Amino acid sequence: MTCRASKAILATAFCAMMMAASPAMAINAVCEVLPTPDGFAALRAGPSADARLIARMKTGHSVHLRARNQGEVIRSGSWTQVIYWNGELYIPSQPEFRTGRIGWVAQRLIGDCG
Repeated sequence: MTCRASKAILATAFCAMMMAASPAMAINAVCEVLPTPDGFAALRAGPSADARLIARMKTGHSVHLRARNQGEVIRSGSWTQVIYWNGELYIPSQPEFRTGRIGWVAQRLIGDCG
């Protein structure tokens, strides 16, 4: 097998792997923060009401669900891991996507995701 043939096989395998992984990326959905009595939902450092407060997310703001490589949303009990941008929303291809704060929110405080 030549070097050129090996590179072509590797490139084909890489493309196939990326295409297979694409559906898993689709599970990373955007959800809206639901109304609460005080107008805020807590973004916490861990999946607990006792964990450090990272941000107070306003009603109507959007969060991006975090998922494992297999596409499974990251949850711990009734908590879900999300990325939050202070009311903004970015897609993974945008440089600002990396500026989001990663934290945990009680599942009951985020609406249907799309």
